[in-house]
Amino acid sequence: MIPRRGLRGLAVALFMACAAMAATPVAQADPTGAQSALTAVTSQGTGRVIVSPTSAGQGTFDARVKVNIHNAAPNTTFTVTRAVDQPADGSCTSTDFVTVATLTTSAGGAGAVEFERSGGPTIAFDLFLRVIGGDGTVLESECMVIIGK
Repeated sequence: MIPRRGLRGLAVALFMACAAMAATPVAQADPTGAQSALTAVTSQGTGRVIVSPTSAGQGTFDARVKVNIHNAAPNTTFTVTRAVDQPADGSCTSTDFVTVATLTTSAGGAGAVEFERSGGPTIAFDLFLRVIGGDGTVLESECMVIIGK
């Protein structure tokens, strides 16, 4: 049995812990970053792409890009390609895809790759990703507007 004073102390401690958690600020996503679901156009799989521009300094564009897929065919190599166009109007019209990375899925059909893209002036542009599997799977992102820092 817990003494009366012990219960009151426990209640006060729990209240203080909850108040501290409520007062803790939550990290906010960078408003100049972008993310999109990856949706299967052919075959199977889904995923997400996250583009996070960083401050490269002196007007140079730099971004970290994360691509992950799941529910895809196991042990399959995927090529990550991208098409870029301007102006940054949310309408991806370019079909000029360039390979930027590869990843291979696990036996469970999941895989991820993270890479950095840099160079050129800090600009805004539309970005469209297409992830192509060696088995014929094609996953596509939505059109994302990327704004450099």
